[in-house]
Amino acid sequence: MKIIVCDDTAEERNSLCRDIEKYLGDINCEAKLLVYDKSETLAGELSSFKRNEVSLAFLDIYMPGLNGIEVAKKIRETDNDMVIIFTTSSPYHGLDGYSVKAFQYLVKPVHYSKLKETLDDCIEIFADSLRYIEVIADKVPVRIPMKDIIYIEIMAHYGLIYTPAGIIKSRFTLDEMEKQLAGDAFLRTHRSFIVNMRYVKRVTDTDFLMKTGGPVPIRRTDKVKIKQTYMDFVFSRTRGE
Repeated sequence: MKIIVCDDTAEERNSLCRDIEKYLGDINCEAKLLVYDKSETLAGELSSFKRNEVSLAFLDIYMPGLNGIEVAKKIRETDNDMVIIFTTSSPYHGLDGYSVKAFQYLVKPVHYSKLKETLDDCIEIFADSLRYIEVIADKVPVRIPMKDIIYIEIMAHYGLIYTPAGIIKSRFTLDEMEKQLAGDAFLRTHRSFIVNMRYVKRVTDTDFLMKTGGPVPIRRTDKVKIKQTYMDFVFSRTRGE
């Protein structure tokens, strides 16, 4: 995934890049920043981008030459899916932004809390195919894409991560892992298990039956809540599709 940052002011551009990289690190997402200090340079390179190559663009509105609105219009000539976020010293550009389907305006100076709130709102662009966890297995750091995690089990002080390629064994607590996987399709079903709901084949009264591996037990005391969370997930995916 690639993210555009275009701002002619070095201090504001560098600050925004640092905050974006911090956010990406916090959610364990890998992305490349394409940084521009001139709007004309960005506009000239738009035709070289492959379709859906760039997922997100931060555009300063007030720039010499082409302003951010004009750059956004050029983007929309070939890409209707890119998420566009304007950074501006003035909030009065709502109608202009509507014409290019702007996702949000961030008024300068952009504070990290507001940036995080905005990126959380469009978290779907940081698909789980881009996100990963990192564990130590056999004394070696191993990165595991979240999309490859079927479920996780704690057994005899070790964590077992079940993936299509096999089981990865490492030392961690399920509380630690639950925090790393927050905001994704993962559900803690039991004191010793977390499942990736995308891999659930069906649900019985006592277990999640996984498409690969399993079954994974459901904690009896929270059975209704856990099943409802899964049904909400299925419903949201169906509606999204």
